Amino acid sequence: MLKSTTKRLVHRGAAVLGALALALTPTTAPTASAQPKSPAITWEACPFYVDANGAKCGRINVPMNYKDPKAGSVSLGFIKIPAQVPSARRGALFGNPGGPGGEAYSYFGTEGGFEWPKEIRNEWDLVAVQPRGLLGSTPLNCAEPNINDPAQIAKLQFDSYANSGALTRDLCERPRPGYSKSITTYNNARDWDMVRWALGYDRISIMGLSYGTYLGSAYASMFPKRTDKVVLDSAMNPNDQWAKLMSDQKGGYERALHEYFAWVAANDAKYRMGNTPLKAYQYWSSVVAKQAGTNPTVTPPPARVGDLPPALAFAGQAGADAMSATGKARAEGEGIVSRMLNPGANQVMSPLLQTTRGAITHPTQWDTLARMTNGTLPDAYEKPSPQVQKFMQEEAKARNELLAVQTCNENVAAPDYLQVPSALWAMETGEIITAPAQIFGSGMACNGAAPVIGKMPLNGSKLATRPLQFNATRDPQTMYSGRFGIAKPMNSHLVTVHGPGHGHVGRGNKAVDQQVINYLRTGDLGPVNQPGHFG
Repeated sequence: MLKSTTKRLVHRGAAVLGALALALTPTTAPTASAQPKSPAITWEACPFYVDANGAKCGRINVPMNYKDPKAGSVSLGFIKIPAQVPSARRGALFGNPGGPGGEAYSYFGTEGGFEWPKEIRNEWDLVAVQPRGLLGSTPLNCAEPNINDPAQIAKLQFDSYANSGALTRDLCERPRPGYSKSITTYNNARDWDMVRWALGYDRISIMGLSYGTYLGSAYASMFPKRTDKVVLDSAMNPNDQWAKLMSDQKGGYERALHEYFAWVAANDAKYRMGNTPLKAYQYWSSVVAKQAGTNPTVTPPPARVGDLPPALAFAGQAGADAMSATGKARAEGEGIVSRMLNPGANQVMSPLLQTTRGAITHPTQWDTLARMTNGTLPDAYEKPSPQVQKFMQEEAKARNELLAVQTCNENVAAPDYLQVPSALWAMETGEIITAPAQIFGSGMACNGAAPVIGKMPLNGSKLATRPLQFNATRDPQTMYSGRFGIAKPMNSHLVTVHGPGHGHVGRGNKAVDQQVINYLRTGDLGPVNQPGHFG
């Protein structure tokens, strides 16, 4: 068994984005007399971090291009965990953890990650397909640019900023022409159906998180007769894919960070990091600075009267507001000075900063993050084993490549070019809390790479049971304002989770989990409001 801290690291991969990713299958179920055989499964050992009871891992070959099967095939890895109580088995549940590019094996396969209710583990076969392009399936393995050719260095430097999408697409197309352009939701949905066929399921239910809500909705729209129940957790807005959706995450992550520090301050008796959000931020900032040699420059939370120096206490709320207005500038100024005094220092080198970006979106991880910050979590910064380190590096590379490729392949939203200067500065200084949002939202990530496919047409009208959809009022990644982007075309039963956080099924929210269990068992849709964490 992996230690719990190491296991959390495996779940998160590297936590930081590095550069900051019709004809073959019949339209009806195959018959023994007329249709081709289902894809052959090669069973194999599961990845080392899979420890769920009874987990089996396999792979199948599928067309690289379903509209041109002669273009060759790629490999798809998957995990299957049989229902733990065979006599209570109700069906198969296919899941996707989001992304694009979320690692699929650990979604169901690693204990100590998601807290899946025992009823779900006992009554459903759990299946997750590793997306094409990632380790476990045929990886992209994008080529490395030639940095040894002096004549190419200047062009590479220019393209990395001004023509990044074209550069990425070129490098990723070199190893296997056509493969990077096949990384789309359409093909991911077809891949799911090939795995369903190979495993012998007539119908599947779906558990989609974040991007997985789009993929799950696409599958259900393409194959309604093969779809049973559909759970959409923290649904994204396909109308905003991907530049607008990513751009909105800048404000979302800042709000989540500030809400986290407000929670820490409210629990100062336990964490002793400061009794105001700004004081808790400053405590955290000092730890990041010790680790990296320079301070974080993300916007601090608003000041309160209690944050004013004693000599300025008379200024009251007006003084606190003035302090808030200059917070970002002060953080940037301190960063410039500290980097001058420590040449080569970069805030991204702080393990705490890296962990913070991943943890603030999940309130269930806030206690762990606070204890990592104040030094009360044993082995908080234990060094992973060489095996885990190697996996994290390789997995992060594959995930980042897939994210860069797929978002450009499917982008339908206009970029906000006004974000380019701040995106460049965030990249230069290592401000990773909001940098990915700005890089993709500004259009920098996809410059020169036109989309290869548009938005998937979604339609839930032919489903026997309406999808069950959850969106939280203070979700930093898939905005509550975009909840109807999937809900309307899929005719979902929309449940509002009142509180922060991204992802609510299998995250310790007992009310949400029970509603999902009832829905999967009976089709009963349940209430339209649920409490969230610290709602």
